[in-house]
Amino acid sequence: MYKKVLFCIPPIPNIWGWPTDPHLGIGYLCALLDKNHIENGVLDMRLGYKTEDLVRKINAFKPDLVGVNLVSYRRDISYGVLGKIRNPAFRIVVGGAHVSSVRKVALEECPADFAVKMEGEYTLLELCQGKPLAQIKGLIYRNGTGIVENEDRPLIEDLDELPFPRYEEFELDKYSRRLVSVVSSRGCPYQCVFCAVRASMGNYCRMRSPENVVEELKYWYNRGYREIDFRDDIPNFSRERLYEICRLIEKSGLQGLDLKCGNGLRADLTDKELLRKMFDAGFREVAFGAESGSERILRRIKKGEGLPAIKRAIRDACEIGYDVSVSFMVGYPDETPADFEESIKLALEYPVAAARFYNTIPFPGTELYDWVKENNYFIKRAQGYLNDIAHFENEPVFATPQFSCAERKKALLKARKITGCVGRRAMERKLRRYGLLAGPLSLLIYSPLGRRIIFAAMANKAFKRMLMPILKILRLNFYMV
Repeated sequence: MYKKVLFCIPPIPNIWGWPTDPHLGIGYLCALLDKNHIENGVLDMRLGYKTEDLVRKINAFKPDLVGVNLVSYRRDISYGVLGKIRNPAFRIVVGGAHVSSVRKVALEECPADFAVKMEGEYTLLELCQGKPLAQIKGLIYRNGTGIVENEDRPLIEDLDELPFPRYEEFELDKYSRRLVSVVSSRGCPYQCVFCAVRASMGNYCRMRSPENVVEELKYWYNRGYREIDFRDDIPNFSRERLYEICRLIEKSGLQGLDLKCGNGLRADLTDKELLRKMFDAGFREVAFGAESGSERILRRIKKGEGLPAIKRAIRDACEIGYDVSVSFMVGYPDETPADFEESIKLALEYPVAAARFYNTIPFPGTELYDWVKENNYFIKRAQGYLNDIAHFENEPVFATPQFSCAERKKALLKARKITGCVGRRAMERKLRRYGLLAGPLSLLIYSPLGRRIIFAAMANKAFKRMLMPILKILRLNFYMV
């Protein structure tokens, strides 16, 4: 049995700099352990902590189990942390998206004792409660010189049974924004060839009840939080459920909310009436994963929705007054430079707040990965690119006869300029409302020098405290381009 668990979130770098909010997945694990009277603590190393700080935390807390979250990108940093804290006084368990993608390989790569795949709440709980290792579904563990992978744990059907995160062990005052994230559903039934969500959350959608979701919103509202981001993969999978959530928000009298759908809405499940209801309830930012402006490519990647639906949803959201962000990926199977130009056209067609273009990364367990491997299109070793290359970097992982490596790099550079152009236009529109020098100021902010100054200054806590209220009033967002 493990009676004391310390969670560690490694200091993985990201383009936004300081983390905006606490880690949602670790928050759920803490909440379930709390419910079952298992003492736990957290050190989020993204908040500026070094390995020495983690060692001091371990020595003071004296856990018998240390849990470490793993993502594929820069996992060498996480493995370095694991190697330095390894101690016979406690065991180490790893989990997260990387484990769900590569399974047993995670323990082959790092010195952890256990790994948890897919949804980790009950697997970790049973591990802590001392259930025999061979009987814990979802667990991967060392057995002598070998590694044993147990069968997958069935997905949690009733999400209402899970206590929602309260982040009591997190240093909430140290995050860059007074923001929390919620998930009102898990899983996705669609078949997009590039998506790794099914490896961790399953291939069908399970939803919390509207009452349960609004209970969580009330909890944060009563603690002074107004900015809340829905991180579901498809928050509008059930139109009726999302509509009811909005109705209950209005009925509850939660005024002044600033709600977001940062992971995106499904365009073909969106209509103007639902968008208006969401706006009335306090939603102000929505995203759409357009993926491509080419109808042919949308069919090729099994997106399951067409351009007319995507354009309609973007147009409706812009007309209502949302800050709309649209995301694309560059370099899909069978994509050509001409297809990429269609994505550029779509990014510039509507007055959106942001257009983001991502480098296509094949993750193990996806149809995209298998296709690239079978066709021998990789130009980077899998172990290398999964660690070193992220979606926002201009470094293609594979190339095809239709879209060479040189063409992909050129496209990604152009996409970065378009992202800056869209952001600059959005900022200019917003500043113009306040009679400010919209054009010159937007141009300055989105210049390479302006971006470097702003992101360097945001590392200063005093400057950040001064700037963030201004950004909130103007509803301005800076995006790295």
